[in-house]
Amino acid sequence: MIRVVIFGGTAEGRELSELCSTLSLSFVYCVATQDGALQVEALPGVDVRVGRLRAAQMAELLSSYEPELAIDATHPYAKEASQNISSACQSANVPLLRVIRENSVEEGCIYFESMDDLIAWLEQRTGNIFVTMGSSSASAFTKLTDYQKRVWLRILPGIESLSSCLDFGYHPERLICMQGPFSEEINSAMFKAADAKFLVTKNTGAAGGFMEKVRAAKKLGLITAVMSRPEEADGVSLEEAKKRLWELHL
Repeated sequence: MIRVVIFGGTAEGRELSELCSTLSLSFVYCVATQDGALQVEALPGVDVRVGRLRAAQMAELLSSYEPELAIDATHPYAKEASQNISSACQSANVPLLRVIRENSVEEGCIYFESMDDLIAWLEQRTGNIFVTMGSSSASAFTKLTDYQKRVWLRILPGIESLSSCLDFGYHPERLICMQGPFSEEINSAMFKAADAKFLVTKNTGAAGGFMEKVRAAKKLGLITAVMSRPEEADGVSLEEAKKRLWELHL
């Protein structure tokens, strides 16, 4: 019997999976890519499902397992995934917890509500750009003049991520394939190596190493451009989600 289904691929998803394993709560961990699966596949008792699912497929999965609880611990920028999870839980009549990551707001950063606005702003400026928004944003930066010379991308170390960036025309020497989060010192070394003038990032919060990126950029004199998060009305903290798992265990 499966008691919990976790939609993850994040630090929060990993921590909740570790707790389920510790508490011997039977659970399924759903993740879009193999990179995310690597975080939890060694845990005792885990059942990992890899692949991007539509709402109907999620509902079918939930209906087949009939869990007591579903947890949406996907990335704060994965708006479509969260919408699909919510719809699937309603369809399958499964209680849902959405884990919301703390939103870090740092003075001195420039915030953008849309990718189009960000690209237009960068197009009017000169200098190398260090992007930590993942391979999903790679296509957007190809709109910049001389993007192959100006843009450095830091992406997850997966074949799918690397292949998509190479297909968009990025040169291998401009691609850094590493799993974060990173310390301030490592960020600083990468920014220096890229001779970057701009850091472009998402507001990934503490779990995503946001402050370590921003502090490194400030000390080196980089301008930090941040894509604002999609607004989320409802949700719980990671600690509240852990408490709910403890309650299931008792």
